[in-house]
Amino acid sequence: MYYKFLSSIVLYLFFTLNISCVNTKVVNGQLPDADSLSTLKIGKDKKKLVEKILGSPSFNGELGDNSIYYVLSISSKIAFMNPTLIDQKVLQVKFDKEDILEKVMLFKKDDVEEIVMSAKTTKTAGKKTGFFEQLISNIGVPGMGRGGPVIGSGRASD
Repeated sequence: MYYKFLSSIVLYLFFTLNISCVNTKVVNGQLPDADSLSTLKIGKDKKKLVEKILGSPSFNGELGDNSIYYVLSISSKIAFMNPTLIDQKVLQVKFDKEDILEKVMLFKKDDVEEIVMSAKTTKTAGKKTGFFEQLISNIGVPGMGRGGPVIGSGRASD
């Protein structure tokens, strides 16, 4: 009887932990569709019109780069492990100084350059909290369902 109960618990834990380690596909961002891109006229369309046709970009160019970028990345993630990049595409829509469409370029995963980060760090002031201090720091603080703060979207209408 005890052995049967123990084996049931072990099987339950095995399947529960096994389910939580499922390989998931994570898609971030999106690229404009080919039909939208085919309507663009190089040398004629203005930046505002291009943004209206293609939609809001992932980010704008900085430091004198008059471009907008659309980024799509697909990665695979298993449980708590770091994600593995499967595919990445970056669409650069470049404009001249008068905000007229100059060129459209698509960069793929193979075009990525590795940039080595500096090992130097900047020390900042602050208080270091230990494990037990973090664990017990919220005891006695009102929380959800006990008249504590209500977490919303941040809009004034909530």
